[in-house]
Amino acid sequence: MVTDKKNKDMNYRYIRISYNLTIQTPVHPDLTKITITPKTQIAQGDDYNTSVITVENHSGTHVDAPAHFLGDGRPIYTYTPDELTFHKPVLFDCPKTPDELINKEDFITLGQFESDQLDFDCILIRTGFGKYRKNDPEKYLTENPGISPEAVSYLRVKLPKLRCLAIDTVSMSRYGRMPEMVEVHQTAFQQNAELGKPLLFVEDLNLQSLPNETYLEEIMIIPWQVEGIDSAPCTVLAKIK
Repeated sequence: MVTDKKNKDMNYRYIRISYNLTIQTPVHPDLTKITITPKTQIAQGDDYNTSVITVENHSGTHVDAPAHFLGDGRPIYTYTPDELTFHKPVLFDCPKTPDELINKEDFITLGQFESDQLDFDCILIRTGFGKYRKNDPEKYLTENPGISPEAVSYLRVKLPKLRCLAIDTVSMSRYGRMPEMVEVHQTAFQQNAELGKPLLFVEDLNLQSLPNETYLEEIMIIPWQVEGIDSAPCTVLAKIK
């Protein structure tokens, strides 16, 4: 039995589907741009290398926790590794044009969520908008598709084991629509016994790196361990076959 398990595990591999943080990382227009400044450098005659990094906690690939939009919401640094590991993930291809909304009808029409026996705990929403991240960062930051509050509510009702939504855009909500943005996040983060656990959002995810015929076995979110902050930049690993 042990040998069989080893052989089975050899069919899987981990890939990283989060972006590196760089000084070129496109960040939401409301955020401070990232700086990485060498402090001591061996090349300059110092004994060791160090750098000073300035970055807001919603920069690059990051995970939003309920404390981001709720005063009594849970901050990301209180989540355990088990709570940040997802064993029933699904990749949801939902191509969208700039500034287009992801509605609950998208999930219904494509049929991936029709069954009443679904136990997905993490949905990766691939809009295809990640193609603009490098070549047209202004468009990526200000014309991104986003999900509607109604779609978030639908998914929480339909999938009681759902704990995470992730997307390949800079934000889960569309740029420049403050009421919509607040409602999207609060709908996901609110405590409601009938809707299961509050969701996490992962934004600015690199889903272009996932092959179309990928079998997802597991998703792991590894946030920066910084006490006192609502959310954090993170590394995201996908175990695929």
